[in-house]
Amino acid sequence: MDELLLLVGENRFAADLVPRIQRHLKVEIITAETSDEIEHVFKEYSPNLLILQAYYPLSEEICQRIKQTRDLAWIYALVIHLQPIEAASDPDKQAIAAAQALNLGADAYLTLPALAPNHDEKAESPAEQRLQAQLMAASRRIKIHQDLVRANNVLSAIALSDALTQINNRRAFDWELPRLIKSAQEKNLELSLMVIDIDLFKQVNDTHGHLIGDQALRIIADRLRSNMRAYDTPYRYGGEEFVVILSHTGPKEAHMIGDRICRLISEHPFVISEALSLDLTVSVGVASLMTHDDSKGLSLIYRADQGLLAAKDSGRYRVCFSDGSAA
Repeated sequence: MDELLLLVGENRFAADLVPRIQRHLKVEIITAETSDEIEHVFKEYSPNLLILQAYYPLSEEICQRIKQTRDLAWIYALVIHLQPIEAASDPDKQAIAAAQALNLGADAYLTLPALAPNHDEKAESPAEQRLQAQLMAASRRIKIHQDLVRANNVLSAIALSDALTQINNRRAFDWELPRLIKSAQEKNLELSLMVIDIDLFKQVNDTHGHLIGDQALRIIADRLRSNMRAYDTPYRYGGEEFVVILSHTGPKEAHMIGDRICRLISEHPFVISEALSLDLTVSVGVASLMTHDDSKGLSLIYRADQGLLAAKDSGRYRVCFSDGSAA
């Protein structure tokens, strides 16, 4: 496991454990002794294994806080009591300490004898075997979590991607629009929405078949994806309709972008095969965010749709801006 371990405790605790851990696990180790150091590690890095010194004042606090934080609760937390060489073992005391650590959310508790100065504990000793077993258990748990995260990311990408065009789908749009509206309203930024519909697309399907129509949809999606600004995202809204959220964009600029999209589609034939190319146009409806718009974007979508209807009614292949009525 080539990952990152955060070790919290006194200097002597770290000095004893770091070389012992590195013997058993390929891992980068960061040590922290104060609250500020711990905060810095979690701000700048992403540790996935946490080793805490038992009876250290910060250990209980950091363990409890991490396990109660949704995005951090998966981190494997191992509490280790490093028993001084001269100290006699008290099983009852250790049982109570272990129970308390586990109740706070620790994944495991381990008692190890401290090493004598200049002494290197043999790897096959019972204490080292216990440490190795705990570290391997942590490694397995972390790998399972990482595999699940990767699998979930793949499934999420599939769920939010349109199978035909490979751009974001309606579900992704319905999730993203409220988030961007909230951000724009909080920061007092402009935001516009563009609805794009292919003109007379039914004739393409009726004349050439749905496979050709599907190819045309893929070409339009590719053109939108390749010709938008980095912070503008196209979505397939359904059928032959696409939407684009235009961040940091007011009415005038949104209208200009709509004009550019119209030309982008109409001025370049859709080459389906050597024997077939299609000349297609689109109509575009545009609306910009207003102070009274709802948080889900329903009113913004409605106005953009009204703009699209106005573009269709006035002859197609044009852009119409709507502030509540067709412009």
